[in-house]
Amino acid sequence: MNHIHHVPLPPPESGSLEKQPGYTRPALEKLTLTQQRGSTRASESSQPASSASSPTLSERDSWSLPSTRPPSQAPSRAPSMSAGVSGGKLAPPPTAAARSTSAGKNSAPPTPDPNVTPSKTGRASSVHSNDGDKYRFNLKDLLASTPKLARKSSQRSTGSSKKSDSDGGAKSVAGESNVSLTKKYGVCQKVAIGKGATSVVRLAHKWDRAEEKLYAVKEFRKRRKNETEKEYVKKLTAEFCISSTLHHTNIVETVDLVQDENQHWCEVMEFCPGGDLYAAIKKGGMSPSEVECCFKQILSGVSYLHSQGVAHRDIKPENLFFDTKGHLKIGDYGASTVYRLPWESTIHMSTGLCGSEPYIAPEQFLGKPYDARLVDIWACGIVYYCLHFQELPWRAAQMTDQLYAAYAGACSSSQPAQSACPPTINNLSPRACRPLIRSMLEPDPKRRAPIEEVLRNEWIQGIEVCHEAQKPSHVHVHAQSLAQAQLS
Repeated sequence: MNHIHHVPLPPPESGSLEKQPGYTRPALEKLTLTQQRGSTRASESSQPASSASSPTLSERDSWSLPSTRPPSQAPSRAPSMSAGVSGGKLAPPPTAAARSTSAGKNSAPPTPDPNVTPSKTGRASSVHSNDGDKYRFNLKDLLASTPKLARKSSQRSTGSSKKSDSDGGAKSVAGESNVSLTKKYGVCQKVAIGKGATSVVRLAHKWDRAEEKLYAVKEFRKRRKNETEKEYVKKLTAEFCISSTLHHTNIVETVDLVQDENQHWCEVMEFCPGGDLYAAIKKGGMSPSEVECCFKQILSGVSYLHSQGVAHRDIKPENLFFDTKGHLKIGDYGASTVYRLPWESTIHMSTGLCGSEPYIAPEQFLGKPYDARLVDIWACGIVYYCLHFQELPWRAAQMTDQLYAAYAGACSSSQPAQSACPPTINNLSPRACRPLIRSMLEPDPKRRAPIEEVLRNEWIQGIEVCHEAQKPSHVHVHAQSLAQAQLS
């Protein structure tokens, strides 16, 4: 069947909405603790005082050191947190110490008694990686490591301002932050290697006696006149707070958050010299093996994010980057959200329209709470279509778009053959991919395939990933040539 659609890929970032950060782990924890405290107090007031009992040691330990193990069953969905409705109950219930601690302004869960060795079930591996012994953390550590950006302008401009010992000796002056940036990561190039709606990315060279190191430095925009300091700081810290805890082959590594000589806040990341997937698609000439390899790597990265309770919400070719070894990595976490805390089985629904219009799932346009995981799945399906045809299936997943309306109508058709494989999907190859892409591009999010089901697909299982094969049948030609040019 001939391909009849023609919606060219728009220029990078042309359809992007302004990034609105979702929940970070500290923010979501504070909210859920407050809600749990309120429901617990209401429960205690309706029961005799004699019925209260102290939590066990294992309960205290598991509360302080949450498990990151994925639940055995699909988590249930909770109402939108922004709607002011309490979500599912936390497991285990908070201790009395946790309730009293959360009453403070900058609260954090209590840590276990240092004199008591926690049980194996009470200890858990870090959300940083699968290696629990290498990366061990709790919320207090994360809060302590997050840069404290909410400073008054007078503190930035005076060299006599100093931090208290409780801040761990963190730099508080813009000039000192600038020294940290240049000494640690080198001088940034004046020419940008990437531009977005809210930031500019430059290349930093760090020379030392052992080797040359390259970093990508993401320079955030300055605070707008109509934007409060609190709003600005939230947007900066939200992205760093999430991305700095993620460590995976298919995730761009985030290194630091510092200021440059112009007092711009900058996020330091690993440099991916192979360029982004958008450039590779526009260049054309990708073999079927390259296309499939890219797709499987994207799914691997999304699977890791979802296992950590994080949804990206802005998956698109411009946010996918190649390194020198053929790894395709997910970057730019400005729209990301934490939809589940490590010890929870409940899914907190998201709200708000975010991402780039051609990749936004149809349920996001409805203005109702949605499951952010399924938004990522939809975007991955659109990216595969772009990889295959070098264009988009429609401009926006709304009924006002004729191409999407025709697709949605075919999906809901009473004729099984048309519903199972609408014309848009029927044009894709190989034939084995069609049922899977159809399930990923299901207009009804309740029927859309989750990432676990996607990865179990027989076609996905059989895809060769170049950097995993001893003798790969393909290389990413465009990314390889661009990387060689960047590093020469």
